[in-house]
Amino acid sequence: MSNRLTVAYGRLSREDINKFNEFSSSIYNQLAIIQSYTSGIGLHIDREYIDDGYSGANFDRPAFEKLKEDIERGMIGTVITKDLSRLGRNFIETAYYIVDYFPRNQVRYIAINDQFDSDSSDIHDQQIMMEIKALINDWYVKDISLKRKQVAFAKTEEGQFIGVIAPYGYKIKKENGKRTLEIDEYSAGIVKRIFTEIASGKTRSEVAEGLNKDKITPPIIYMNMTQSKKKKYYFDWSDKIVYRILKNKTYTGKIVKRKSSKKDYHQKKRNFIPIRDRETIDNCHPVIITEELFNASNNQLKTMKRKEKIDYNGLFSKLVICGECGNIMTVCRRKRENGNIRYYFACTRVKDRCHCSNRTIADSKIQFIVINTLNDLVHSYIDRDEIIRKAAKILLKEERPNLKIANLKEKIELHNTNIRNLYLKKTKGEISLNEFIEKKEVEIYQKEQSEKLLKEVIESKNEDLRKQELKEKYNQFINSDHLIPQIIKDFIDKLIIYKDDTIQISYKFKIEKTKEIK
Repeated sequence: MSNRLTVAYGRLSREDINKFNEFSSSIYNQLAIIQSYTSGIGLHIDREYIDDGYSGANFDRPAFEKLKEDIERGMIGTVITKDLSRLGRNFIETAYYIVDYFPRNQVRYIAINDQFDSDSSDIHDQQIMMEIKALINDWYVKDISLKRKQVAFAKTEEGQFIGVIAPYGYKIKKENGKRTLEIDEYSAGIVKRIFTEIASGKTRSEVAEGLNKDKITPPIIYMNMTQSKKKKYYFDWSDKIVYRILKNKTYTGKIVKRKSSKKDYHQKKRNFIPIRDRETIDNCHPVIITEELFNASNNQLKTMKRKEKIDYNGLFSKLVICGECGNIMTVCRRKRENGNIRYYFACTRVKDRCHCSNRTIADSKIQFIVINTLNDLVHSYIDRDEIIRKAAKILLKEERPNLKIANLKEKIELHNTNIRNLYLKKTKGEISLNEFIEKKEVEIYQKEQSEKLLKEVIESKNEDLRKQELKEKYNQFINSDHLIPQIIKDFIDKLIIYKDDTIQISYKFKIEKTKEIK
């Protein structure tokens, strides 16, 4: 134990960084407080773990993850923070680390300003204090999240623009403490051209090609020339950016209330709101596109026969990978003089304004190579039972959880909720400490049993049935004169095309073959 390290952990959120008057929350001051404290009790800080600009609402922080790794390797003996909130503001997770994780790994935890030391003799009293503090911190994050949402809603309802970057065609106007949009004459003219040409019957690709041909400054370059920077647009006009502009109701003077949502601040990934379901507020800023032109253009998108549409129903959709950049190669088509359509694959990735230099390859050529290679593979040296066994194992991993698994997961989540409620009841004085400990141990035990059963259910799926399914597909393949699309999906993981005239066939059975393209 004496060889284990004493470490300091500091955390500063983006919100704290912006509060220039709260110097006590700075990383520098946190470490100074820790150093002063440890020197007074005869300890020495061996290492510092710093998460600068990370929220305390969750524990997905790089330095904290590294700290956990070192703890689990037995390197850390003592962890010190300025106060509990620097460790985290999420009630359940913060309490878990202090009450369960640190003691289980024999780590002493000290929160200086909260006078908490896990080695103290009155540890039960300190745990009660810690849980109250953690609950307050959790409420603090929830309250801040709610207030921000309310402020954003209020500003939007007033017709203010709360986005960071103005849409192409506008620029941000600040007046009397309010942010609104005003027209940028140059880019607004391009926006009008796009809507007008689409309404007249042009395709998105044709519009984009015309803009590039006329050397119209593409959005990313134009925005870097103005104050609207860092917007993730394309370096050249394309059908995708044309589509994005056509769907933006901002050009009709409206402001969209919300494009995404989340249940609460614990949810990491926001839920995307479909365009058709988004609420808008009218007459918030000058109009670039009339409602009539906007509707006409979007209706034309639905009804026009797009020339760029590829009706490819071949065997290798999304299987062909560029060996030079790793991008999924795009299906293209070329109409021959006799009227027949020839499909081929090309890499369309653009990086730093440069196109990938890889070759193109015809669908028919890929099919010829794959048919011959698979025939050789099947009839020559592959053990059929071994293929079936390995492929079935992979298919099992990809199978969706069944109803029993879903029910077990619900039970586990219910135990988590019950544990949290026990913490709340104890901090409110509704149950005694002994009653809290007993009930918590029961919930934890039942949760662990459910987790163990969940693992067993997943591992005990019917592998024999999946093997039989694969065997039938295998027999269907070797008795056929031509490839069946579903068989291709079952046997081949990807086809990697290189510009040195080779194609690498990657199977789902850990067997790879490289063939020369001829």
